[in-house]
Amino acid sequence: MMLMLVVLLVGFVSAVVVVLSMNRPAGQGESKRSELEVCQHCGQARELLDEEMDDLHLNDEQRRQEQSGAVDYHVWWCGSCEDGVVTRNSRFIQTVGVCRACSGRAEQSMRTVVPATAARGGELQVELACQGCGHLQRFWRYTPRASLAK
Repeated sequence: MMLMLVVLLVGFVSAVVVVLSMNRPAGQGESKRSELEVCQHCGQARELLDEEMDDLHLNDEQRRQEQSGAVDYHVWWCGSCEDGVVTRNSRFIQTVGVCRACSGRAEQSMRTVVPATAARGGELQVELACQGCGHLQRFWRYTPRASLAK
């Protein structure tokens, strides 16, 4: 009797797992890249454009970001619909900030003002320079004390 109950329970759990996996929405669990390779409008295969061709589909700000080397954009193009999807790939996340004036991407540079020592923390001067609007923002960050090598 106990064995029959265990078999029924295992069968029930297996059936629930199968039903739940069949009811999963389309696209869930697939990679982002594979979703981009198929056009959501017509179902045809998209093509990843080369660097020269993808520049034709970027706006001015996106082209400036690519030229600065901070970001690499990819364009997945559907020839049937003549529709493209632009994806953003950050190369150097730490060197890019947000401009307070226009909310565009600003290049970040840091300069050591006071080096950190074992006795006290240091000080960095940070500048955010926006290539879009020319706004320059300057502020300071403080670093922790330097640890001694053991």
